[in-house]
Amino acid sequence: MKKAFWEIFFLLMSFGSVAAVIAPNVPKIFYWLGWIYIFLLLGVGILTLYAERIIAWCDKILGIKKDE
Repeated sequence: MKKAFWEIFFLLMSFGSVAAVIAPNVPKIFYWLGWIYIFLLLGVGILTLYAERIIAWCDKILGIKKDE
């Protein structure tokens, strides 16, 4: 139940942010919040793409050796 709630919540936020950016008569605060949400999701996507490299870098900095 909780998972479905969060999926619906973020789905509505995603559509709402795009609608706020596209619609002509939206208050400025919703316009800017829409853009902020879009850029934050792009940032999360980029971090996800580079997650393996980021984890390897953190392991190197912290001196953690993986046993393989």
